[in-house]
Amino acid sequence: MLPALNTIICEMPEALSIVINQIVYDKKNNGERVYTFSLGEAFFDIPKFELTEEQFKRGCHYSSSMGLPNLRKKITQMYQEEYGVKVDPESEILISAGSKSIIFMLLQVVLKNGEEVIVHEPAWLSYKEQIKLAGGKCISIPYNEPVSAWKKYITEKTKVIIINNPNNPSGQLYSPTELQYLLNMAEEYNLFVLSDEAYSDFLLDGNKFISFAQIDSNKEHCLVVNSLSKNMGMSGWRVGYAIAHESVIKQLLKINQHIITCAATVLQDYLAQYFDDMLKVTLPQAKAMAEKRKEVQKIIDEIGIRCLPGVGTFYFMLDVSDFPGTTDELVYELLLNNNIATVSGIAYGDSTKDFIRFGIGVENLDDIRYCLKMIKGFLDLTEYDSTLIHKKIKQYGI
Repeated sequence: MLPALNTIICEMPEALSIVINQIVYDKKNNGERVYTFSLGEAFFDIPKFELTEEQFKRGCHYSSSMGLPNLRKKITQMYQEEYGVKVDPESEILISAGSKSIIFMLLQVVLKNGEEVIVHEPAWLSYKEQIKLAGGKCISIPYNEPVSAWKKYITEKTKVIIINNPNNPSGQLYSPTELQYLLNMAEEYNLFVLSDEAYSDFLLDGNKFISFAQIDSNKEHCLVVNSLSKNMGMSGWRVGYAIAHESVIKQLLKINQHIITCAATVLQDYLAQYFDDMLKVTLPQAKAMAEKRKEVQKIIDEIGIRCLPGVGTFYFMLDVSDFPGTTDELVYELLLNNNIATVSGIAYGDSTKDFIRFGIGVENLDDIRYCLKMIKGFLDLTEYDSTLIHKKIKQYGI
């Protein structure tokens, strides 16, 4: 008989966006045209630089669990120049295999069993599950609660506040006033603020991104996480980093040593050598994606679909509460019968169950307009028979 498995893992849902994307991949493998708004990435044109024989040989071996020194220096220099944040490359930054794993490891560092983590919805779907795995309890704040009202959610068990700035999936950009308010709360109640800044470059010049490490210059409360996956359009490379007080980094290093060892050496070496050259190519493309977001917002307004306010990232949270069925039924109706892939808002919080996430990183404006019109058609229905879609969902084993 199979021994019992961990009930926390067994009760954990699959990542809904990945479930949807697996159906997308299967459909595409069958030769179908799928309009893909479910992917959490933008497709950039990335130049291929030379990988020398020496780099290849070095890349076949372990490297520092803190991250290659040259790459740490490049990243800290970027945070100084772009965001005005001073970071010691020797003690206040750690590079590992993607920001996802770093967030989980940081939660392991700072949480004790039963401590609470405040998360503002809509929230990236892995926060809640990672908090559980770290022994914590997720306290969700509805999307329409302003930062000034968050204090009422703090208890004697609160340890961390997580923000995603700009937010995936709404695109909300936190203002200097909001960030300062968060720091004041963190100081008053002795909390950490984990600031996930993976989309920091997807903004127009008129919308200034401020890192939480700039507000908390002593790094006594900030846990900043960022990634080269989103901003550089290299999600498959899995290279991310944490910026925090050296005492936090020391503990994070131990977990990284035991779980990851090091981010891929060959990729770090390559990134360190061509970091500036790649930014020259990718930063304009991130700005272009922000321009595209602005154009899509105009289309959304023109068609008459409501959405959550935001200015950053390449996502929208579309309000589909007018659909006469459930949000999940709409998502699968769009995907299975119309080859339009989106993600149900319930993945990002209970308060956003009447929304869908609509990512614009892959499709062109003409196809985006076509699909938004299709969605609006479903929102204009007065009744909906869900019998057939439930049969199809069952056929797919969802």
